[in-house]
Amino acid sequence: MILRLLKTNQAYHFILIPLVVTILWIRSLILPEFFHFYQGEDSMILYQPIHQLLGKSALANNLLAMVFVIILSFLVLNLNTTFAFIRIRTFLIANIFVLIISGILSLHTLHPVYFGLLFLLFTIRRIFQSYDKHVAHSNAFDAGFLIGIGSLFYLNLVFYFPMVWFGFMIIRKRNEWRNFVLPIFGFILPWVFASSYYFLFDDIILFKQSIEQNFLSQNNLLQSNISLLIYLGFLIVLTLLSSFFLARQYDEKKISTRKFFQIFLIIFIISIIVLIAVPSVSQEILVIMALPLSCLISNYLIFMKRQFWANVLLYIFIALVIYLQFL
Repeated sequence: MILRLLKTNQAYHFILIPLVVTILWIRSLILPEFFHFYQGEDSMILYQPIHQLLGKSALANNLLAMVFVIILSFLVLNLNTTFAFIRIRTFLIANIFVLIISGILSLHTLHPVYFGLLFLLFTIRRIFQSYDKHVAHSNAFDAGFLIGIGSLFYLNLVFYFPMVWFGFMIIRKRNEWRNFVLPIFGFILPWVFASSYYFLFDDIILFKQSIEQNFLSQNNLLQSNISLLIYLGFLIVLTLLSSFFLARQYDEKKISTRKFFQIFLIIFIISIIVLIAVPSVSQEILVIMALPLSCLISNYLIFMKRQFWANVLLYIFIALVIYLQFL
């Protein structure tokens, strides 16, 4: 069955995952397209040089996005390997992550959110590493610093800064004031350098305009994409089933596992709030939501008593993602 193939901890997944991504993205490679950025979305200080470098080649954008998805899937996998919030070694979490992203056709090309998720993963790793650590001051500063750098690629990552505070409140047995102050200094530091750069080159007004456009531009791509909404409907059903399942087994989980899943829940809640409240945020936020969802759904499919139904859900998931490629 397909679930047994995807959840094993065998080395063939290092070939299988890039192969699956290539197959699911083949349409985007044959007919490459640019992402339709709203004004200012591609102009953040660290993303703009990349966009200018690749701005003339849609295929180069698509290929780099593919590489990002493969790398991110293995980083998500490594997060579970290191901290074992799913209590077995499995590649399913990476495969689910790839499936979720592959269903969003408009993001089969490079977007700042991929860089945002990369730095969010680094941030989560620093928070998780502070579990049972006597002194976590460097972790606190690094977490804020990484969110700050990531927001200079994808501005809306700033809304995930409270996750750092909540993360240390959940992870740490004792809440020290430094763990709340140091992330602020870490977050501000990259922005000080960015502001200084624009000030020195007399472009501070351009910097301000870019920030305003990223927050205030109207982006309704999600509402007008019926096929994507159907896909999201399936993900919502799968998320609800996985959430109820986790709630039933929550008391059986180790304390560290509970804490890690609480942080994933915070990331998911922030994503929902940002999607509703920020006019410029649209389908790209699903890339960040893919992180907690891949962990939650993998936990559900692996530990379901009736594996027949787990396989059925996985077959439907794969079929839907493939179907989307032909629309």
